[in-house]
Amino acid sequence: HFASLFLVFTMYRSLILPFLLVSLFTQPALCAIEESEEGTVIAFFVLLVLALILAKIIIAHSVKIVRHAEVMILERFGRYHTTLKPGLHFIIPFVDMPRTIHWRYVDTDGHKLNMVTVRTPRIDMREHVIDFARQHVITRDTVLIDIDALVYYQITDPELAVFKVQNLPDAVELLTQTTLRNLIAHMTLDDTFSSREVINAQLKDATKLDAERWGITIKHVEILNIFPPKEIQNAMEHQIREERERRSTVLQADGERESEIIKSQGERAKVVLRAEGDKTANLQRAKGKAEARLLLAKAEAESIKSIREAIESTSTSTDAYVRATDYLVALEYLETLGKLTSRNGKSSVVLLPSETLEEIDLV
Repeated sequence: HFASLFLVFTMYRSLILPFLLVSLFTQPALCAIEESEEGTVIAFFVLLVLALILAKIIIAHSVKIVRHAEVMILERFGRYHTTLKPGLHFIIPFVDMPRTIHWRYVDTDGHKLNMVTVRTPRIDMREHVIDFARQHVITRDTVLIDIDALVYYQITDPELAVFKVQNLPDAVELLTQTTLRNLIAHMTLDDTFSSREVINAQLKDATKLDAERWGITIKHVEILNIFPPKEIQNAMEHQIREERERRSTVLQADGERESEIIKSQGERAKVVLRAEGDKTANLQRAKGKAEARLLLAKAEAESIKSIREAIESTSTSTDAYVRATDYLVALEYLETLGKLTSRNGKSSVVLLPSETLEEIDLV
């Protein structure tokens, strides 16, 4: 409310002063036409228009509005007076004058960066970027290269930025270019491609004192492109192709080796599984044979026991067990004899008394 009242008071004060001045200078003309009513009306409108124009001019030079993230340097009679912060400010017209500065900024038009140069009384406190043109730099191994870079900086002290250097954007660009040339001169061509972060850090350290003296801070330098000579570029492209082919060969060999390893592991697992299967089958077969023999032996024992009991029931001899065994041996002998004398397994064995055999021999 206080600011509004002060603004209204200033406007009325500004209107009263021009009106009095215009009345003073136009008083002889008014005396000449005061007898005419029409002349009086015309004179009134002329005075009113002149007073409004003068009031507008005075108000325009009395009220300053500073936007956010901006400041304005105010001079009084040509000397630094104060720095206007964001907000509404009232100044003495024609006594307090904003300092006009030369400014340059990057305007993005689609995919193209355009550098715009203006003269303005407002100082932007945001971070700024300057796009360098290609500059020729010689490396430590005497290779002439072109570097395309961007520098990012921010104003920290507006008073120093205005009064300590004549043209701040141009000064920042020249300082950065000179420092960058000195840094690249101590590096080889390979280092420039792989040491961009190192270049940024060294550049900030090298320009720190000058930047502080000008009231700015260089945030970082972004090297967009490095253009070596054509013959070196062709050699580098050839080297890159060779490296890619080498990597492709290595990857292919690694793939084949892994494939062979997987195949061999599969074959080994197959052999192990087959051996485990054969082992299990052999164990089962051996177990089956053992059980079969055991059952056969038990059957033979039972057979001998039955024959012995039959012999004992029909004979009084004490060697029934031996006779039973002889009986079974004789049966086995006859069965084996039949197999030996047969070619197709269909022969027959006929038992004859020994007397018949003797008679056959006599015949």
